[in-house]
Amino acid sequence: MGLPWLDQPVMLHSSRADSCKLTTEQCAYRSGHWRYWYQSDHVYALNTIYFLCATVGVFMIVRILAKYSPVSVRRTAVWRKATATGRYLAYKSFRLPCIFNFPSLGVPLLIIVGAIFFFAMTLGPKPYYWPNTETVSYGGSPPIATRAGWMALGLLPFVLALGAKANLISALTGVTHEKLQVFHHWTSYAMFVLALVHTFPFIIVHIQKGDMMKQWRTEITYWTGVAALIPQAYLTIMSLPAVRNRFYEFFKATHLLAAFLFILFFFFHCDFRLSSWDYFIATVAIYLLSLLISFTKTHLIHGRHRATFELLPCGFLRITVPTVTVVWRPAQHVFIRFLSPRLGLHSLTAHPFTITTTSASKQTPNGNLCPSLTFYIQPRAGITGRLAQLARRHPGFSMPVLLEGPYGGISHDNDLARFNHVILVTGGSGGGFSLGILEELIPRQNPQNHTAIIIFATRSPAVAEWYQGELNRILLQRFSSPESVIDVHIDIYITSPSPSASPSPNPPKEIPQPSNPNTTLPINLHPSHRPDLPHLLSTTVPTTQGPSNEAQRIGIFTCGPASMVHDVRNAAAEAQFRYEEGVEEVYLHTEMFS
Repeated sequence: MGLPWLDQPVMLHSSRADSCKLTTEQCAYRSGHWRYWYQSDHVYALNTIYFLCATVGVFMIVRILAKYSPVSVRRTAVWRKATATGRYLAYKSFRLPCIFNFPSLGVPLLIIVGAIFFFAMTLGPKPYYWPNTETVSYGGSPPIATRAGWMALGLLPFVLALGAKANLISALTGVTHEKLQVFHHWTSYAMFVLALVHTFPFIIVHIQKGDMMKQWRTEITYWTGVAALIPQAYLTIMSLPAVRNRFYEFFKATHLLAAFLFILFFFFHCDFRLSSWDYFIATVAIYLLSLLISFTKTHLIHGRHRATFELLPCGFLRITVPTVTVVWRPAQHVFIRFLSPRLGLHSLTAHPFTITTTSASKQTPNGNLCPSLTFYIQPRAGITGRLAQLARRHPGFSMPVLLEGPYGGISHDNDLARFNHVILVTGGSGGGFSLGILEELIPRQNPQNHTAIIIFATRSPAVAEWYQGELNRILLQRFSSPESVIDVHIDIYITSPSPSASPSPNPPKEIPQPSNPNTTLPINLHPSHRPDLPHLLSTTVPTTQGPSNEAQRIGIFTCGPASMVHDVRNAAAEAQFRYEEGVEEVYLHTEMFS
């Protein structure tokens, strides 16, 4: 049939018919619930599916309760305490230096829950190996290898779902795809460990029997298993944070091929045993659905656009894409595919960039009254470095692009207008992240008791100057309306030592005052100074009611390097339990350079 690596005839499921030739007592032992090979897919693979679906279900229920519970319930002390506890777990940052940076304390807690499940299912049932003798054989597959293999297979659809940009898990839980990536990584790690636990017992058994080389030469399942394990090991090692960050461009270019080879040989290795192919069907369906949604958004909804590139004096690359088809919210990102032969293989891949304007923005380089997607990018190696070189040689050049998205950002459930105290903490090119939020925030605020605190840090004085210019453009333009009443406090830190810096540790410099007399826009420059974020945030987050006895709703938004996000997370987590009766909530949204 052209499929020499599969048993013949090829079927969707293999038979569960069993003829035990052992004694009655031995057959009863062999067919025990945790040992019976012919039902092992139901006992281990399906239970893995149930466990992961239940985990998703818990967060789906929490989201529904948070969104649709009556206001009277949300104002109770029990509800507020439960919300504060949940947000503390979601915000509190946890790091293992040089190994893993967990985005929140809740992530390792969930990983521990998963580890307990898989360790219990793998090591709990006995025996690990069949008590086979020369005259008695319970089976050729060691029980520990059988259950580890089925659980690894049960993880496969979720590994694909958690790694997809458009996926059902995000739709059900409201957790955006980029924040699910950490679970994509850890389910992949679990799958690899289970694959090793599946592999080595077979090697041990056949080495003890003395027929390992015979099995390797005669059993296709052995070399297809190794052929699947090699790309899986590559994916696992290359996705470790330290390795992935160092070789990001290479990993991005090769991981799809490695994943394809892994799934292909894994498919041949399973050879339609029991219901194994059902999991591949589910995996392909999930992936094809994601591709269909991405294709629809990119080609049928958005279509081709034209991007203009400009290299700014501060070193940032500004990309502007006029559009009438894309509608976005603050802090969202899109994946851009640059269609130019000058970029070589980079034109075949899509890259994510955070939008720094709002859908209401009307500025474009050619003066058209059209909303523009604007991105401020710090050029590095790979695609951004190549684009910066082209912008340096050909100022203002343009090229066709495809847009996929937008994704992520501040959820629909957290309208910026509901926050009366907003804190923006950004660093470097992450400053662009705050500009869209600021543009969206100011015209939507109610004219009473609203404060915005902006903290920006950079090593470059030129970047600080760029950020001041953008703040002038946004704030002075928005405050021209007399009904806009909001206090804005701005601190800009230039962290690199500068011999020409003023000796004063905190020399203030004020923006020219707008026409609205009720508004002040001070900018405090801090040369050669690094912000003490834990202290700044602990002193700026209000803990009591406002002057008019208005309950405080605090929104904290941050984008920057890992150390900055870590400090902001922990400060927001501590604020959950410091606020008093007058503070209704502390909301946090983060993005991290990676």
